[in-house]
Amino acid sequence: MKILTLNCHTSNECDTKQQIDAIVDLIVSEKITSFCLQDVRQARIGRIVDAVCLKRMRFMGDEFAEIPIRSENFALLLQKKLQKIKNNFSWTWTAAHEIDNTFDEGLAIFSKIPITTVKTELLTENFEYNDQNRRKGIAVNLKNGWTLVNVHFNEQYNQFLREWSKAMTWVKSIRKNDVLFLMGDFNLDAESNILGYTKICEHFQDTYAAALSRGDGLTVRGAVRGWQDSQIGKRIDYILAYPAQPIVSSRIYFEGNLTPRISSHAGVVIEMEDAAKSKSV
Repeated sequence: MKILTLNCHTSNECDTKQQIDAIVDLIVSEKITSFCLQDVRQARIGRIVDAVCLKRMRFMGDEFAEIPIRSENFALLLQKKLQKIKNNFSWTWTAAHEIDNTFDEGLAIFSKIPITTVKTELLTENFEYNDQNRRKGIAVNLKNGWTLVNVHFNEQYNQFLREWSKAMTWVKSIRKNDVLFLMGDFNLDAESNILGYTKICEHFQDTYAAALSRGDGLTVRGAVRGWQDSQIGKRIDYILAYPAQPIVSSRIYFEGNLTPRISSHAGVVIEMEDAAKSKSV
């Protein structure tokens, strides 16, 4: 079984079609089972997609969804491409905030293992929808009993701590009696913020650190908004597990060398041993 997380914030050098094609190519070539995306946008002027169409697209939403899915939603377009090549995923998306009154931006989860329930949680307080500091989490329970949680935390450490505390309370309330993966863009560098890194590993396994085979793990390799020293490589995107899992490998993709750079972040793919995989089917 393989899991991917990617902050797919669009770079200036790559358009939506190129991003989608590259993601689909990776999903097919690496046989990705489930994946989480952050910074997933939709234009606010697009047509609202009706429930019948979404059901046909194997979408499952949260019953308390604030923002409808529109025709140019990145996750919707990605699902259309996956269905076109008969790659069967169920998926969900939630909006966290708006960008310049032009885009809704949020989180998406895709899984070949059917999604049974979807939950969302507001992780910030006192931020309006038009404030990009407003953050949410989205979680799915899968048919095999596993839980996938997708998050995108604030880069300001004090705010991160508040969001992390809220997320931990929420995660405890939704976890089934089986495996949980918490993943996404944590905006917390494993090397320069040892205190923060130690905190996120208190109750979770860092699958990168546990992997039998791994590279440098750096998910930011150039200038990124909010990081003054971002020319230095950083590991700020994680896949955490509870309880600990047998991890074969942790690899970086879309880093700009072996695979095309399609975002300001590289993606992380972990592979688990067959024993863990067999438990999921």
